[in-house]
Amino acid sequence: MIAIKIILILMFSIAILVITLSEKYKTHKRFLALLLYASAVLMIVSPRIADTVANWFSIEYGSDLAVYLSIAILIMFGAINFARGHRQGRITTKIIRELAIKDVKVT
Repeated sequence: MIAIKIILILMFSIAILVITLSEKYKTHKRFLALLLYASAVLMIVSPRIADTVANWFSIEYGSDLAVYLSIAILIMFGAINFARGHRQGRITTKIIRELAIKDVKVT
């Protein structure tokens, strides 16, 4: 049991290092990542705390709470990436149209 806890904490630590050391992410995203990291480590180290928090939300087990939160976060990231891709598509289309109009030769 201890080995899996160490492995999970190391995996989360590597992920948080990549996020916090990257200049791509802004301060609020780094803070959110640190908050999620601290929550995950707390749930790994002390599952009883996760059970207590889960009971506040009428969820029986802390592991169920972790799964529900993971699903919610994945859906949120999926929606953000979808919107970002859609916006990039519109920008690309606009640029291509402007280039096409600019390159038209009048005869």
